[in-house]
Amino acid sequence: MESVTPEIANYIIIHYLGLLTEPEMIALKHHRHSLKLRELPDSELRNKIYLRNQWLTDEPEILAQLDEGYVEFILNCAERVLRDNPNKVFFNLCLQCGKLARTPQAKQCRFCGFDWH
Repeated sequence: MESVTPEIANYIIIHYLGLLTEPEMIALKHHRHSLKLRELPDSELRNKIYLRNQWLTDEPEILAQLDEGYVEFILNCAERVLRDNPNKVFFNLCLQCGKLARTPQAKQCRFCGFDWH
């Protein structure tokens, strides 16, 4: 893998979540729950509840990770994971077209349909 793309970053975030640092996990949880809050009415009361249950955070150093947006955040996380744990991340590439499979365990390419069972 040459450079980290949003597709690769998503793959790492989904399948190698355990390699994220605690602050990265808190920022990710904050982002996911803040998306839910946007869709709900009465968000001020819910916001307090989410903060109390630690689904959201008000720590500036954690929130700063999300300042440039979610895509930049996951790109930064993926780059750090690859830098710190290069031997723990397995990229399951199709043997025929070379594209990234859906999961590390996949045995069929979602792009070209090649099967390596």
